[in-house]
Amino acid sequence: MKKKMIAAMTALAMVTSTGSVVFADETVDYDVENHEFKDVTITLHTRWDEADISGPLYQDIVDGFMEKYPGITVECINIPTESEWLNSESVLMSDESSMPNIIQEYGGSRTAGYIEQDLIVDMTPYYEQYPEWKERFNAMGESLTDFSTYGYEGSYGIPFTAYQVMLFYNEDILNENGIDPASIKSWDDLMAACEKLKSNGVQPFEMGEKDDYRFGHLHSALNYKTYGCDMAEKLGTREVAYDGEEQKEIYQMIKDAADKGYLGTNLLGIDDGQERSLFNTGKSAFLFMGTWYCAEDKTGVEIYDNEKIHAMRFPYVNEEFEFQDMGGGNEAYYVVDTGDPEEVAASVLFLKYMTSEEVVNTFAEGYPSPLCVEITTDAGNYLSKEASAIIAETEEVRGDIENYDMATHMINTVRQALQGIAMGSSVDDVGKTITDLIAEYE
Repeated sequence: MKKKMIAAMTALAMVTSTGSVVFADETVDYDVENHEFKDVTITLHTRWDEADISGPLYQDIVDGFMEKYPGITVECINIPTESEWLNSESVLMSDESSMPNIIQEYGGSRTAGYIEQDLIVDMTPYYEQYPEWKERFNAMGESLTDFSTYGYEGSYGIPFTAYQVMLFYNEDILNENGIDPASIKSWDDLMAACEKLKSNGVQPFEMGEKDDYRFGHLHSALNYKTYGCDMAEKLGTREVAYDGEEQKEIYQMIKDAADKGYLGTNLLGIDDGQERSLFNTGKSAFLFMGTWYCAEDKTGVEIYDNEKIHAMRFPYVNEEFEFQDMGGGNEAYYVVDTGDPEEVAASVLFLKYMTSEEVVNTFAEGYPSPLCVEITTDAGNYLSKEASAIIAETEEVRGDIENYDMATHMINTVRQALQGIAMGSSVDDVGKTITDLIAEYE
């Protein structure tokens, strides 16, 4: 592999006073700002969605970069649907000839697997070249760049957006049904509110489990609120089994809520976009969603215009874990070592541009969601400010619980098994489905 050849050459390299690494026949230049690029093409593999409010903002970043650096062409492979995006990434990254130059990822075991294969560039020498760049990132993205728990030193990836999973509620619906949102602290409190709403003919949630990440996120959040965030590592190392009593308790909470009709009336028939639309039009009282919801286009959403949508922390199951939540860095961008130093340098330069102050502020003004990069403009709407206040009191976070498992199939395996709950599967069925698939892969 070209990467291994370059790594071997690096051991014999001399570092110059300008920060460049000089070989007998080529230069790997860490000072990418002052590097001259001619006819270099880089490819980005992302989940950017042109139909989403953030899609044009991302495209503006690409267009602005190419205008500023005409020697570099940026080509995007945008696949919004998560399962299709993951499958596409897996295929492209399995063949040196098809590898993109930059991948959008969530950290965790999949990315650690790429690092193990020497496919991801360590950003440390670039941060040493530009120390002010590294200072622009806040602590929310650390989980996306630090892979020391997997045994890899260095700093991998450039974190960008951040999030926390919360509950959003319709103030009018709760008031009309005599429910004080301040009284909803625990999962039991939430279930009691759901029962009251349901008995009054009001639908509590309309979850779009047609997108299987919906129960996947609920499973992660309930784990952190029941056992604490370190359950992610315990499941990942198999210290806790997916068919053990701890996880059956989580499955049962989801199943009980689903069976009572609290979570939705057509779980497998609607997707997450329809889920939000139903909430926005007053067809459900609650929305369980990440804080990206705050930034989405709500043109014509009357309850938002009247500031009737509000955010609350996801309820705890055990009070000691009240301030442990699902969240953190949402996405990071990782430079793939294709073996071409020009492509690597151009990729780093693109990400440096993407996280520059002016670009980040413009992005935040158009998409006011938490970011892992410092914002120096007041870009928040009332709802994002409510969410930010909740995040400020959060003590510990983890992302999707399956991402802490070294078996890269786990995110799909767990989500698909959880989807069985909407089809009538028992908690034993869910646990057995997951453990049987684990055994097949191992």
